[in-house]
Amino acid sequence: MTRKAVTISGLTVQPGTREHGYMDVAVLAGGTQVRLPIQVIQGVFDGPRICLESGMHGWEPMGTEILRRALLRVDPAKLRGTIVCLPLTQPQSIEYGGSVESTGTRTSPADQLDLNKVWPGKHTNAWLTERVAAVNWDVIKDCEAVVDYHDGTGACNELPVAFPQIFPAGVAVTVGGEADGTGGGGQGIALTEGQRQELNAKVLAMAKAFGSTAIWIRDKSPFTPTMLNGCCMINGIPCLVVEAGGGSQLDETIEPSVECTLNMLKHFGMIDGELILPKRQIMVDHYYVFRSYMGGFFIPEPGYVMGGIVTKGQLLGKVLDPFTSEVKEECRSPVNGWLISTRIKMPINPGGYIAHIADTDRIVWESG
Repeated sequence: MTRKAVTISGLTVQPGTREHGYMDVAVLAGGTQVRLPIQVIQGVFDGPRICLESGMHGWEPMGTEILRRALLRVDPAKLRGTIVCLPLTQPQSIEYGGSVESTGTRTSPADQLDLNKVWPGKHTNAWLTERVAAVNWDVIKDCEAVVDYHDGTGACNELPVAFPQIFPAGVAVTVGGEADGTGGGGQGIALTEGQRQELNAKVLAMAKAFGSTAIWIRDKSPFTPTMLNGCCMINGIPCLVVEAGGGSQLDETIEPSVECTLNMLKHFGMIDGELILPKRQIMVDHYYVFRSYMGGFFIPEPGYVMGGIVTKGQLLGKVLDPFTSEVKEECRSPVNGWLISTRIKMPINPGGYIAHIADTDRIVWESG
């Protein structure tokens, strides 16, 4: 069935076309305009409205490139439904700042707030970051599903991986604000247990269809409603968090991540084609984010490579004093697992990423 034009945030898009535009937020003290990019692809035929969102943290820019490449492969004349792409939900954080971990920042330089701590935001009596969230949320809340892209930051590479979070059984959802009024606003809707189970099933199906070899299911903790995935889920919108790419660089993870993105569109019946899945997928309920204790220069050991298999206690690398060569820390794998993400930057501060490891002793589902 053919469709009519759609208008989203002032952008009118005819069937079988794509349009690019900007959503105005505010003007800064020096006159700089804050605006958020948006791309809408309106299919010719009926289908769902899906949001693909990235760039929430400026030190994780690779989702933006993955979406750019993936959507170039979508023919609007053959599309069923509507794709709403928010490729840079917090553009200020990518333009300024940086640290030993990466260029760009996790927070906005305007108010030092993390966009993923203030959803759904506020339009008035609000910090700038809350207003950014509110403008984005006005678009996201009308979508039927959301895929939220992150990456391994500027310090690490990362294979594509899906992080489905689901409602834990018997745990109440609570909503609370943070200091100085941030983080409140969205109370969600009164979801029945049946609706929660239906949302869980949809998110798990999205995670498997995404096509990453590793999936980390988070099913023990309640949602944080001021994070995008929590805000979506308590409002009845299935949201899948994914991470792909890293190091602010183009590497071998980008094209597989593009295929994973196209898998999402195939999963929702928006484009034709079979899902491109790995021969074996594993879902684990434990995923270790390994951080350094000491600062210095990180020197990797042989076998410490993205995609490598490691054993508990295996030496992954050492943190050295760059002046005396003193070994300040031996970084040993705390689990048997698969290296999803590894460090590619040598300077490291305490708390810097060493690796993301899927715990292969905690597999709860696998295919193949």
